[in-house]
Amino acid sequence: MIRLLAYIGALFFFFFICQQHTSAQVRLSGMVADQETKTGLPFVSIINKRTMTGTLSSESGRFYIEGMPGDTIEFSMLSYTQRQVVMPGMSSSLDIYLQRRLFELQGVNVKGSNYKKDSLAMRDEYDRYFRYRKPGAVDVLKTLPANPITALSYLVPSKARKRKEQFHEQLLYWEKEKYIDYRYSPELVGKMTKLQSPELDSFMHRYRPGYQFLNDATEYDLLLFIKQSFAEYQRTKGK
Repeated sequence: MIRLLAYIGALFFFFFICQQHTSAQVRLSGMVADQETKTGLPFVSIINKRTMTGTLSSESGRFYIEGMPGDTIEFSMLSYTQRQVVMPGMSSSLDIYLQRRLFELQGVNVKGSNYKKDSLAMRDEYDRYFRYRKPGAVDVLKTLPANPITALSYLVPSKARKRKEQFHEQLLYWEKEKYIDYRYSPELVGKMTKLQSPELDSFMHRYRPGYQFLNDATEYDLLLFIKQSFAEYQRTKGK
């Protein structure tokens, strides 16, 4: 009974310390939007560079993230230029506008040989997030004898764990998106269709293939997909 009371007391002390730490944090909220259209951007990656924790913007572009005053917050999304802001001294609201990046066909090797190297480097840098999984009942039972405070904390909802789960999902999502960009490149599609930006950008967005298709498709399958998509695009262009 004395040991149980000690565990409970230590647990309350642990949550008190966490609460004190949380109270020193501030919240930045607002909307991430396209700079030209002013429309909200969904699933923008929002990372606290100090803690390497992050979140995603909602379907309407709304977001919030917590941190310490002075932390650097990075906003990034495929086809958009990254932007960084400094966490203010108190909780506040701020709208973030991202500038779209247009594809360039000349002088840029979009489909290069460094894709695998870049992918491995990203997995090495964010290794603990790629390997992260939500703690379950087995984790509680295994951890309880050696570290009861950590084990009991698994049973309590945690914003930090929620952010780690979201960041884990986000990393997997962007890894798939980069693989799509690697195979379904502007250079390849431009050669097949003879389109140029901005029409090329519009065509690629409209007929962007899924990750599972590209993961299973041969080079012939991909070229046939682009050819058939372009034929449909030409048929519907005048409608």
